[in-house]
Amino acid sequence: MIAYQKLCLGPEGNDHCAVCPVWDKEKKMYDLTGLTHQVNALADPENVELCGGESTSNKDLVSLISSARRRGARRIKLMTSGQRLADWAILMELIEGGCRLFEVKIHGSRPETHEAMTGERGSFDQTLQGLQNLSTLSGSGEYEGTIYVAARVGVTRANLEDLVPTIALLASLGVDRIVLARRGVDLPMTQAARVVGNAMRVAALNRVWSVCEGFPPCLMKGSEMHVAELLRPAPSEAKKPKGCQGCSYVDICSGPPRDVTSKGGSRAFRAVSSSPYLEDIRHLLQMGSPHAEQ
Repeated sequence: MIAYQKLCLGPEGNDHCAVCPVWDKEKKMYDLTGLTHQVNALADPENVELCGGESTSNKDLVSLISSARRRGARRIKLMTSGQRLADWAILMELIEGGCRLFEVKIHGSRPETHEAMTGERGSFDQTLQGLQNLSTLSGSGEYEGTIYVAARVGVTRANLEDLVPTIALLASLGVDRIVLARRGVDLPMTQAARVVGNAMRVAALNRVWSVCEGFPPCLMKGSEMHVAELLRPAPSEAKKPKGCQGCSYVDICSGPPRDVTSKGGSRAFRAVSSSPYLEDIRHLLQMGSPHAEQ
């Protein structure tokens, strides 16, 4: 399992995304001096994730990547909307600077769905072009096997019906990994879990690894090996609902999402009496799952 040290580049984005955190608009992108100081202060700089708003908005991004490389970073992952990667010059500057891992946020298979989330007309075409550029580059002779592309899809009520087509689109672009992350407390959990399970099966049929976030294993029967919280469990002292008592996953599952149970939505979650995947998951945890994070 690869654990990344996250470095937040600042609060500003390049769109008005409906599923991203609300940033303090009075703040500016953090400057190179402050960010370099953060890099130098990292206890283990081997794996660094650059995130925060829209990371490519930071004018010092390439210099920061170079600084992280000098500090000893072997893997530098960039979290991005992918819009600026539509520009070959910008993409090549990042690649040559030492960034070879990209996680691109996309919200649908068509402009209507994606741009309802981003709030920016034309953002879908830019993100799609960025993904296509990455696909072209990763398949070229010079960079083949050295570029890793993941896609992050925020699962919301608004894009639920478009989820399977979105995964099919991403598979056609040759992404290496797809993350399906729950967003919003108004999401119907049982229905969403079924759609997410179907979407992950489509990914598997296209030989693309996928994981889901925010969906506990009791809702993902048959897809437990793709539940991110089981592959990289986080310790939690929060009290679990009564429905979790006696669950096969009780010691490795953090329980249902707190924002759902706090609003009385715990009845959808039921203990799993037995699972054919439990021992395999425990084995992966002991080894350190190579699929948990890249």
